[in-house]
Amino acid sequence: MKTEGYRRTLHGAIDGHHFQITVTSEEDDVFDFSATVDGSQVEVPHQGAILNKGDAMQLALVAIERHIEALGRTG
Repeated sequence: MKTEGYRRTLHGAIDGHHFQITVTSEEDDVFDFSATVDGSQVEVPHQGAILNKGDAMQLALVAIERHIEALGRTG
């Protein structure tokens, strides 16, 4: 399946915090993602090549959940 140019965005909320995930593919069968919570970029450690869009989505959700947990500890 040709995935070059793939882009999908998901919006949602967790514990009152609004998030956005964008999964993209700039080259065939290699995916990347970005995530924001309440408009702020979520820092994501480099994961290496992500070969499945579902994996990209799951990694983004984990990063968002950790970010929201950290907000609760500092807020």
